[in-house]
Amino acid sequence: MDPPVTRYIQRDGHALAYQVVGEGPHPIAWFFEDMMHPDLMWTDPHFHYNFERCSRFARSLFFQRRGFGLSDPVDHVPTLEEQADDVVAVLDDAEVTQATLVGAASTCGALALVAARYPDRVSGLVLAEPWSDALLPEDGGPPPGWTACERDRFVESYRDVYACWGQGQLTSLTHPTLDTPHNRRIMALLERCSATPRTAREHLEWALRANYSSVLPAIQCPTKVLHQPDSLFAREAVRRVAAHVPNGRFYDLPPIPVGATLGEVLIPVLDHVEELASGVDHPVDADRFLGTVLFTDVVRSTDLLAEVGDRHFARLLGAHDRLVRVEVEAGGGTLVGIAGDGTLSVFDGPVAALQCAHRIIRTTTTLGLTLRSGVHVGTVTRAGPELTGMTVHIGARIAASSGPAEVRCSQAVRDLAVGAEFDFTDLGRHRLKGVPVQVQMFTATIRARPTQPALPPRPTVSDRAVLTMARRAPSMLRELARLTDRRNRARNVRNSRRGDPPEDNVSTRP
Repeated sequence: MDPPVTRYIQRDGHALAYQVVGEGPHPIAWFFEDMMHPDLMWTDPHFHYNFERCSRFARSLFFQRRGFGLSDPVDHVPTLEEQADDVVAVLDDAEVTQATLVGAASTCGALALVAARYPDRVSGLVLAEPWSDALLPEDGGPPPGWTACERDRFVESYRDVYACWGQGQLTSLTHPTLDTPHNRRIMALLERCSATPRTAREHLEWALRANYSSVLPAIQCPTKVLHQPDSLFAREAVRRVAAHVPNGRFYDLPPIPVGATLGEVLIPVLDHVEELASGVDHPVDADRFLGTVLFTDVVRSTDLLAEVGDRHFARLLGAHDRLVRVEVEAGGGTLVGIAGDGTLSVFDGPVAALQCAHRIIRTTTTLGLTLRSGVHVGTVTRAGPELTGMTVHIGARIAASSGPAEVRCSQAVRDLAVGAEFDFTDLGRHRLKGVPVQVQMFTATIRARPTQPALPPRPTVSDRAVLTMARRAPSMLRELARLTDRRNRARNVRNSRRGDPPEDNVSTRP
């Protein structure tokens, strides 16, 4: 899936950007936080996976606050009411009459206001890490749900990080597990492209003083309130938001695994969004499906590297990657991953995978490269943007056993491709490393097309007469059929009265 075209609407003389993704039956409006730049999120594999998964059941609207990311800069921090009006304006421009709204942290207040004001426009609400009372009230004390220590630590930490806006330090506040060098580099890019340091600090100070607690009892739609344990957000404060919404429910999210990416953190949030928007829990096995995997890799790549040198080899691999991507997408498949000189793709069926394997081998010869490939079909499991399971492992081993310019496949592929344009040569049963059973393998070669042209049907003279009448006067044929049927019914009635057996209801040709 490619990033969508960005749309713009005018809000008080400034362009507000939003994107529309997917054509599913359930509209969802995602109001992203300050650093979640819509274009750049598409470069993260797990964000991309989330968007693709969401497109299967929803039509999503993605946008940030006015003045951030792809939108025009503004000279003030929009009020809560202005932000709520912007959300409704995006819904109107996208011609969405009712949607599930999804927000996080400082964007939750505007969505809560929309839900309270326009109950007919909001079918559900998902709020991740919301706080509804001002963290810096005029009396100076901690708001309900926060201890003084929790509040002070939260405010000081966020002020320190926003003072270093553009360096990616927000990862440590999102969750300590995410604070890795890779995630910090991604977050730094998101921050720098979303807002200037001054704009970010002004919005933070506004968020620390915003209070929408009085709005919560007026929200009528089903509401999910999500909290990530071990974060700086006070659990009791988040739980209080759910408690004050009449149809609100509070949920603790599962622990974030070590090494998780920024996009991976959103997967359990998306589970809740899917359940609320569609009314169906995301099934445990929803990411298990029957798929055909295609592996390719370059033959004698180490020898080629030694022969042509690092720089030229890197250019060859770049051209190789582009050619493989083009051929896979042209064949209706998805390029899952590229590792060194090897690739993994997945297709709906084995015929398309075999055809693509031959095209890849043929086109990459123009680069002076020789490839081998392997194809296998079976149950695979999506793990974010990756594929796992024994099917993937067997496919990789089949490819590794192939010779130069050879396409090898399993018996399951051969059986499902019967009747296609391939000849299969039986290579016998083989033991593959790490595979508990022997695998029957075949070489798949493209069969020469028949030289004798296919013959058209040969209708009789009376057949052609009927065809001519069908084209020119079909109503006459229908009337003749009705008359014939009526005549046969009358004849059968007479026969039954005489005790004769009924005649077959056979139509008479005109």
